[in-house]
Amino acid sequence: MINEPNNTLYFKNIDWKIKKPLLRRALYSLCTRHGKVLEVLVLRRDGLRGQAWVVMDSVQAATACLQAEQGFNFFDKDMVIEYARDKTKHLSNQKAAKKNVAASPSGAAQDDGSDDDNDAAPKAKKLKQDEESHANEAESATAAAAADPSSPAAPPSKYLLATDLPTECNQLMLSMLFRQYQGFQEVRMPREGMAFVEFDSSASATVALEALQGFQLTANDKLTLAYGKE
Repeated sequence: MINEPNNTLYFKNIDWKIKKPLLRRALYSLCTRHGKVLEVLVLRRDGLRGQAWVVMDSVQAATACLQAEQGFNFFDKDMVIEYARDKTKHLSNQKAAKKNVAASPSGAAQDDGSDDDNDAAPKAKKLKQDEESHANEAESATAAAAADPSSPAAPPSKYLLATDLPTECNQLMLSMLFRQYQGFQEVRMPREGMAFVEFDSSASATVALEALQGFQLTANDKLTLAYGKE
């Protein structure tokens, strides 16, 4: 039975071993492409693990997210999305559970809020050295441009450079953000706060740059993009 369309989505078949902070941010990044996300609720209690609810600002946004992300391979598991049933009950229960955890010393230990953003496998040594070299060159070019506004901008490239990223912005979140654009290949993060995004051509990279320049990553951070070195 299909639940009546509403602005709250129910997610299941999620790897429950993923830490809650990382899971919330990943779901937010996945859904925010389709509309404004009002709230992300993740459950880790027995019998409810591997489930989450995302509240969108409209039924249209929720429907777009459901249709686009159904079956998306999310942390190596195919995501299952449905319209939420009895959403008010779920939200109330989750908020009550949070209060109970905060009030109970024993319960606090069960709510593992630790983060595990280091989810990307290590790259080959040579690739890492190349990326660090490119990162240093990119930082030098950015600094020079800031010191001399008349200096020319980097020429179009199939690589985009993202700088000044917040600490909570990881490789998975950026991949989900950029994969909606044609020609996307991969995201590499040679160091914290910086990422290279590769496309199949400079034309594809330009479309993504123009669309996502200034994208609101967090309440206080916006995405800053420039062309990277080929």
